[in-house]
Amino acid sequence: MGPTKVIVKRDALYDVNTGALLKAGLATQKEQEDYATHHYIVLPVLDHAGRPWLLDGKPVYCLRGSRYETSDDEVVHLARCPDCGGMCISTDEVTMERDCIRCTGCGHEFESRLEMMES
Repeated sequence: MGPTKVIVKRDALYDVNTGALLKAGLATQKEQEDYATHHYIVLPVLDHAGRPWLLDGKPVYCLRGSRYETSDDEVVHLARCPDCGGMCISTDEVTMERDCIRCTGCGHEFESRLEMMES
């Protein structure tokens, strides 16, 4: 059982599963992040432009720094794009010598093992 996953609507945080209001009056992203830091909740992952990551229409959450899950606790293998901060997924044409991933936002394609070693 992990932290409560929330969604942001205007200036309020809601439980993603029940729709229950958790906290209102959080006007800025900084206020929302501060509230999440002091409570056992997790906000959806955002790209650099502030858009949430969505996988099959479900928000994506980052737990423990590198573990990504959807709102229904499905673990997904994703990475953050170094250019736009968007969601990167594995490409279909995986070969033995390369494991390519592509950003769904900007289309940047890179080798995931190389990026992991650099970070």
